[in-house]
Amino acid sequence: MGFSDSHHFRKTVAGFCMVMAPLLALAAFIVSPAIKSDSAGQLGEVAANQDRFLVSVLLSLAAVLLATGATMGLMHMLRERQVALGHVGGALALIGLLATMAQIGTQFALWPMVQDGVQAADVATWRAVTDDPATVIPLFIVPWAAVLGFALLGLGLRRAHAVDSWMGAMVMLGALGITLAGPLASVTVGIVGAALFLVGLGSIGVVVLRESDADWEHTPEHRGIRPAAGMG
Repeated sequence: MGFSDSHHFRKTVAGFCMVMAPLLALAAFIVSPAIKSDSAGQLGEVAANQDRFLVSVLLSLAAVLLATGATMGLMHMLRERQVALGHVGGALALIGLLATMAQIGTQFALWPMVQDGVQAADVATWRAVTDDPATVIPLFIVPWAAVLGFALLGLGLRRAHAVDSWMGAMVMLGALGITLAGPLASVTVGIVGAALFLVGLGSIGVVVLRESDADWEHTPEHRGIRPAAGMG
């Protein structure tokens, strides 16, 4: 890891986060119970699949935490070229990720809520959370800032020629798919979005992990993913 070398350590952490954040998000959607659009239906799914739901929520929380580190890494890659897109995109992505973390926090409350079965009071409480503007705006609207943020970061990376164009595009589409899973009540959409996010952000992470410390400090124009030493 190179704990005594700050440049190498930051590069390793950023690359690790870029690979692992979308991988954990994909795992979270794979194990997740079905997503329902109505409160009673959602609570019923959680009650019927309590262990799967808890694992999915824990994986989602870990994914968001690592995505925060990945975002900082993407901003670092844009600190010399396309600086404005890096700053604005990074800020929006971080705001959206923090709101997503708060949303995941409310989902943790669902797990103990259904331990004794689904009660009418539980349904009413969850409906209030998902319908009241006071909670809908910060918990379900603000997370969309992350979609815009990653779109700007992906655009900046493409314009700066810091990554292949398809990598930036996959980051944009992946973030959109992950965020659409809730409103569309579709685990499948989430899986596809997370897979695209893994292809895009994970590939950028591989580039970061393989590049030299000097290239990390001054991001060069990207010339495609090359085989690791000894492989070609």
